[in-house]
Amino acid sequence: MFRIFNANTKSLGIPINTMKRLLVTIMLIFTCLLAVPQQLVRQVEVPTGLYAFSFQEDKAGSVWVGLSNGDVSGALGIYSNSNLTIISGADSIPSGSYHSSIKLTDGSIIFGGSVLDKSGRMTLALISQMGVDTLRIPFRLFDPFINCMSVVNRREIWIGTASGLIKNNRGVWSKTTTFDGLPSNVVTSILQDFRAITWIATEGGIVWFSEGVLYVPDTGTRIIRSATSLFSDSKGYVWAGSRYGADGVSVYNGQLWDTFSGRHGLIDNSTSTFHQGEKGKLWVGSCSQRNRGGVSLFNGTNWETFDYPGYLAKPCVEAIVSDLNGNVWFGGSLSSGRAKGITIFNGKDWLKVSNTKLLPAERVIAFFVDSKERIWVSSFEGLFIIEPTNECIKKLTEF
Repeated sequence: MFRIFNANTKSLGIPINTMKRLLVTIMLIFTCLLAVPQQLVRQVEVPTGLYAFSFQEDKAGSVWVGLSNGDVSGALGIYSNSNLTIISGADSIPSGSYHSSIKLTDGSIIFGGSVLDKSGRMTLALISQMGVDTLRIPFRLFDPFINCMSVVNRREIWIGTASGLIKNNRGVWSKTTTFDGLPSNVVTSILQDFRAITWIATEGGIVWFSEGVLYVPDTGTRIIRSATSLFSDSKGYVWAGSRYGADGVSVYNGQLWDTFSGRHGLIDNSTSTFHQGEKGKLWVGSCSQRNRGGVSLFNGTNWETFDYPGYLAKPCVEAIVSDLNGNVWFGGSLSSGRAKGITIFNGKDWLKVSNTKLLPAERVIAFFVDSKERIWVSSFEGLFIIEPTNECIKKLTEF
């Protein structure tokens, strides 16, 4: 039998009573460390006057953040090791509004928005395993503002701008405008469905490309006159809505377009965002004005509506996301008097985030869920990372 300590001797020159007190102290410190509660909400420091508009996560698990002031100024940053580092502003990566982004099939990431190089050319930031580089768009546009980007046919990059549609096919650039058949040069959304049809939403209407040919809807087609968002659901149906329109929501079932409006059960005829949650239910967020908006839920047959103040913290809903527990989060950038904050639906109850000390985000710009299932909340009050546990939701909504 081995004896580590002997009451009448010293071990390593340390009296036994001192050694015992040292061991007790170490055990207490270890116990205290284990008892430290998990940081449920963490705020990320961003440059003053800038806000997060776009997020992408790279293969290493770092989150890239596109920042903007809501106009043409901004920056590109990377969040790693609990800090956001701004990498734009140098000669190689110009500053500008990085409010739009896409992830390519090889895992590379492209950010853009309103970014010009020293010669005034539109510039994109390309993030790959080789590092950060830039892509120059070889066209001088009247309004070089990027509204959206999309990957088409797995290798092509399509960019919707305020001056037409720009395409990059294996390094070859081309441009499509109203002279080529677009109903408007302001391209707001791009979506390729599983049929390989690429839908283009513009301020003047919706068109589509099939095998490189541009098509326009026939006269009398039941489709909204302008659109700002396109969405493909789990059935392959294509949905279209307009933030600033009043025509309702249109849906394409693979053969025909149809349109829903207030008389069919929508809470509002404007559409800010689409989100598909559990069991295939489709959420449609509306935010036409500060005092007008809400959420409509389509179960495949009928619409159900949820308004303020009965269910929502405020009328404006521009951002919707589901967390790992199936809770659905709703936010918007417009406030109206006392109508403020974020709403969480847990499948049964509608909860309002009232603990503004823990989460002061009120005017929400966007949500993002990373590979660790954390929810990023971008707002005009700041950028926050949330661990969406039941404990966290309870603390956020208990006041």
